[in-house]
Amino acid sequence: MVTTGQIVVLMLAAVLLAVGWGLSLARVWRDGEGLRLAAKAVSWLGVFCATGVLVWHILSRPGNNWVPLEDNFEALVGLAVLLGAFVLYVQRARTVGPLDWFTLPVAVVLLVAAGIFGATKPQPYVDTTWSWVHRVSTFGGAAAFAIAGAAGGLYLLANRRLRRKDLKADAGPRLGSLERIERITFTAVTLGFALLTVGLVTGLVRAVRENGGRMGPGWETSPKVLLAAAVWLVYAVVLHSPINPSFRGRKVAMLSIVGLVLMVGTLVAVNLMPAAGGSR
Repeated sequence: MVTTGQIVVLMLAAVLLAVGWGLSLARVWRDGEGLRLAAKAVSWLGVFCATGVLVWHILSRPGNNWVPLEDNFEALVGLAVLLGAFVLYVQRARTVGPLDWFTLPVAVVLLVAAGIFGATKPQPYVDTTWSWVHRVSTFGGAAAFAIAGAAGGLYLLANRRLRRKDLKADAGPRLGSLERIERITFTAVTLGFALLTVGLVTGLVRAVRENGGRMGPGWETSPKVLLAAAVWLVYAVVLHSPINPSFRGRKVAMLSIVGLVLMVGTLVAVNLMPAAGGSR
């Protein structure tokens, strides 16, 4: 059960991440060490608050039978924490331009979604081996695609600045080379595609098992099935783009962003719509 206090702290974490994103974005106009440190400090504080909410929610569960990602609240908050912490760590270890410009808003959306769906549409998960594999692979793939979409947006921005020969390109944070950004995109897509494939297969097996070996009528045309298939196809094209060199670059970046939008739509559909047979 999600409490009011947990929702308040969760929204505080979302606000902190949004402020950190705004401070990082402000470096385009006025870059400086103080602004950079402030952006990172506020963003890390947001991640810590979200982590605190996750731990609070776990400890408030009765009994000792808790398992990770037991409901949609924990799943969405956990994904936001992993995404935010990963990006901030990457920026600390080896800065990849303003990667957080494109990734922190995704984490904010995940936290807000957790507050909405976790409080109004709590969704328990079935504790089976297939369910565990399905959850881990699906949300792991979503996190990888969030990185790919962020890198795609960064690639388009860097490419635009190079095409315009922006004389003020050195005024803000460096965006990094197009080759390196593209390499990050392909790495994230490769990992995400593998995890999503496992998630789709185990999700199908799970649905069949829960419905006595049969799928309900019209299951193949449900929005979440169509969206998941669209995500898989989009990233399959991205993954195989090196075969055709003329398809690389901006086209891959744009497809990565489209795939991320479809992935977010799939997560929303999964939370709003029951699966075949009435289960989620």
